[in-house]
Amino acid sequence: MKVEEIEIDKIRIPEQRARATFTEEQLQELRASIEKNGFTIPILVRPLEDGTYELIDGEHRIQIVKEMGWTKIPAVITDADLQKATLLNILANTARGTQNPMDIAEALKRAYDAGADIKELAAATGHTEFWVKTYLTLNDLPDVYKDALREGKLSVGHIKEAMRLNDPVEIDAALQSALTLGWNVKVMKYYVDQRLADLERARAAGDREFLDTPPTPQYAEQVVQYGECMFCHRKVPRADLSMPVMCPDCRALLEYILSQLGDPQTAMQTCYNALSLYFDMMRRKKEEEKMLQQQQYQQSQQMQAQAVSAQNQESELSEEDLEDLKLLKLLKLAKKEGLI
Repeated sequence: MKVEEIEIDKIRIPEQRARATFTEEQLQELRASIEKNGFTIPILVRPLEDGTYELIDGEHRIQIVKEMGWTKIPAVITDADLQKATLLNILANTARGTQNPMDIAEALKRAYDAGADIKELAAATGHTEFWVKTYLTLNDLPDVYKDALREGKLSVGHIKEAMRLNDPVEIDAALQSALTLGWNVKVMKYYVDQRLADLERARAAGDREFLDTPPTPQYAEQVVQYGECMFCHRKVPRADLSMPVMCPDCRALLEYILSQLGDPQTAMQTCYNALSLYFDMMRRKKEEEKMLQQQQYQQSQQMQAQAVSAQNQESELSEEDLEDLKLLKLLKLAKKEGLI
């Protein structure tokens, strides 16, 4: 088997083959994807004796690139015989239908057991090799989870998230909890993230009891109901958690306050008390400054009043009294200078 570009004119499309029905909207979406991302999934063909190729899967992709003016197309060339080619063709259309995940997984398994490899299966289904491997692993699940996939109680997303735990006991516990508690994939992802973090902390602390105790649905329910604050590391209800957007300075300030003042509630009360004391001190300072300004204003008014009063008194003296007053001032000045 190999992947190479082949001439579109050399591809023969059998009359008797399973075909997926695409709506005009689906065709437009496929065209837009090819134009934007390129040709990511090769078509699947098998070589014929006359040098041409028989199409196994990819008729719609061929139709679109021909309209785009292509003369060649990437293809997986398989040495499949007619029976295997027919099986791959049926598989391709099964994978695009509305069947549940287990129908697809079992069809992939039949083709794989018949000799098709991962690349051929990926080309036949129009998916990645990782997608094929994921669906093949569904065949190894216990029957209870296969039935849940058929009934829609679990999805492939649940399985993929649980597989990240990389331990059969942990995977089984996670899937049991998802079924019991009715989790969607988003909640399952959150549980797995938190469980991996808890396991890492337990390994670092050498907590064998935690590591050796399988998680129960009751434990799992608590895990998904609470989250850890990134600053104080307390467990609080997830509904109360938020993700604020803050600059590095504000984050450093918050972390410093918590490191110095303890838990958030104590830190908040301490900050409140300190700010109340500060604002009270600033208020008293402003009141003292206001009183001082008033006193200075009153003194200024008194001095102005005294000056006006003195002027008024001088204006009321007779010319004779003014002459005597001037003479008295001159005598005082002469005495001060030692002239008399």
